[in-house]
Amino acid sequence: MRALWWGLASWLSLCIPQAHAEDGAALFSQHCAACHQADGSGTVGLAPALKGEHWQRLGTDRNYLAQVIMHGLSGPIVVNGQRFVGSMPAFAGQLSDEQLSAIATHLQGLQERPGPAYSAQDFASVRASAGSPPQSRALRTQLLK
Repeated sequence: MRALWWGLASWLSLCIPQAHAEDGAALFSQHCAACHQADGSGTVGLAPALKGEHWQRLGTDRNYLAQVIMHGLSGPIVVNGQRFVGSMPAFAGQLSDEQLSAIATHLQGLQERPGPAYSAQDFASVRASAGSPPQSRALRTQLLK
């Protein structure tokens, strides 16, 4: 009986992260892919790619991605030599911390060297702090120096 329990527990532990990743892909498709494309490659002149060398540098601060998804981003940015002037909406009012962490974890999976999964607690911490689109851009500028 004990072996059956451990077998079931092991099987569930393998299924739960996969379900989280699938939820993230579905949420990304629903809320992000219209601008950033399903594969995160971006849309010329509208929305930058969400993967590549610049993301490796931005990923050094895990709060950056959480900050941008939660509070939005506005103002001019340059990605891979292309200038974008626009505004990404904040999703704090639309999505739960669990949903936001699923999207962020999905984005991590698009990277050449994926980082660790995000948790709802990562987003709860960001939600508890003040944030705004200009603050997201300021953090971006600081990380890319």
